[in-house]
Amino acid sequence: MDPKEKKLIDDLRHTVHMTGELLTLKMLIERMEIYGERICMVEKKKDQVINYTVKRFREDVFALGTALKSMGLMGKHIGILSENSYQWVVTFFATVCGGGVAVPVDKELTDADISGLFTKADVDAVFFSRAYKETAKYHLEHDERCVAAVCTNRKLDGDFLFFDELVEKGKALIAGGDDSYIKMQINKDDLAAIVFTSGTTGANKGVMLTHGNFAQNADGVLETIETQYSSISLLPMNHVYEFSCNILTSLYMNCPVFINDSLKNFMNNVQFYKPDAMAIVPLVIDTIYTTIWRTAENTGRAKILRKLLKLSNALRRHGIDLRHVFFKTIAEKFGGKFPTMSCGGAPTRVEYIKCLCDFGFTIYNGYGLTESSPTVTLNLDAGNFPDCAGYAFPKAKFKIHDPDEKGVGEIWITGENVTKGYYKDEAATAASFEDGWFKTGDYGRTDELGRLYVVGRKKNLIILDNGKNIFPEEVESYYMEAVDYLHDVVVFEAEKEVGGRKQKIIAGAFYVSPEDVDNKSEEEIKEMVEKDILEANKELTAYKRVQDTYITTKEFEINSTRKVIRSKVIERYYAENK
Repeated sequence: MDPKEKKLIDDLRHTVHMTGELLTLKMLIERMEIYGERICMVEKKKDQVINYTVKRFREDVFALGTALKSMGLMGKHIGILSENSYQWVVTFFATVCGGGVAVPVDKELTDADISGLFTKADVDAVFFSRAYKETAKYHLEHDERCVAAVCTNRKLDGDFLFFDELVEKGKALIAGGDDSYIKMQINKDDLAAIVFTSGTTGANKGVMLTHGNFAQNADGVLETIETQYSSISLLPMNHVYEFSCNILTSLYMNCPVFINDSLKNFMNNVQFYKPDAMAIVPLVIDTIYTTIWRTAENTGRAKILRKLLKLSNALRRHGIDLRHVFFKTIAEKFGGKFPTMSCGGAPTRVEYIKCLCDFGFTIYNGYGLTESSPTVTLNLDAGNFPDCAGYAFPKAKFKIHDPDEKGVGEIWITGENVTKGYYKDEAATAASFEDGWFKTGDYGRTDELGRLYVVGRKKNLIILDNGKNIFPEEVESYYMEAVDYLHDVVVFEAEKEVGGRKQKIIAGAFYVSPEDVDNKSEEEIKEMVEKDILEANKELTAYKRVQDTYITTKEFEINSTRKVIRSKVIERYYAENK
């Protein structure tokens, strides 16, 4: 990076961000004018680092929107199929600020699945990056409704339009006096996006999110979290967690976003950009934790590191914090600082969170889902309460419906962040709401302070023949803590022939990475896991114990937000037990 550019980024310690309630995403773009020439996004293209100022971003949004209007596409449904990029963000805002509906999809799906989602969402045009040219062609051939495909980053052979040309076209129209797009009025109840659920437990559903839904989440973040100076975008932008909690709130905060170009370059980019914050999923926490300790073991420093942790924690109890000194070499891997990490999407090992916070990281965790834009609760003190999902987010409410004797019941939510329903799916919408409350399908409980603890998914609940209810997530967490080298565990209901008749049992799939166990052979690993599971069962209530195991050194299938796809794991279990 050019020294002047680096200094410009390093100097972005802003003293101002917009104030007043945010109602729509267009209001966000309009208010960003006060940030002027400040950098709002940075990305690498090959060896070049490109800085995008707020001024350019706003001009590109208005120009692209004006071009879409001239093509009869203002107010239409626009699909987005691309890796994370500046063009992705401009396309989203250009669509929604003209009254249109953005339909971002998971680029990891098959051509047929992506086309099916676009068709389901009534997409009229698709913006795609060069890598997904064939997918865009496939959809154009299979859906007559879709009238245009726009490549966002390079000219290609074929019947395509191009992002840069549309932006230039829009700028020319605006220069000629066409300001109708810029003056377009948007209401907070207008539909902004259709975001499809990940489909880890069933078919994808198109969640309808309004301008007000997104705006409420951004306002809530500014109200509860200390303003950050910069962030890095790692997770796919098509997921509402990354877009809403990182991209959107960073723009709101006047906080530049460094767009990560590849997962394999993530740590190099963290050292290069030195971000103050990042939105992550538990797999990132797991990777950071295991990498730190594996490096310490390989360099013979694990014993020293444990002693330093013990000393540091003792000093902190007396008000002396020397983590920046004791763990300086760890911080150097993150650009010389411990970034704030907002972790969501799935449960995280409590000992990992506790340990990373003891090193000096700040970790927020909470509870949310696509249908709530996404935040429902937030825990700003994960280092001390790592298993807690926190307090209700501003303007959001939750309650525990029909709790049992232990206080566990289904989590119901309501508030300005909650979806109006599923696109063109009245049955699913009706089934998900009752008396104005959205039924999340998750079970949880609260403590005496009103904080939420998530217990498990309703769809995953195991009901044994004796009537006992078991939350797989609770059992999975137990085994992960009891047998610390396990990489992933999936517990589920299965059938097994016992005494000549089929009987409902609890089965468990256990994934172990050979790297975590001194590269033992597969047979050695299976023997070790079986022995340690039997030992762990001694401390587990009898009816919760896994009765049949599937042990593998092959990674479980995950989706693009790094969540394990339970159905795929269960398929593997039955395939191995034919």
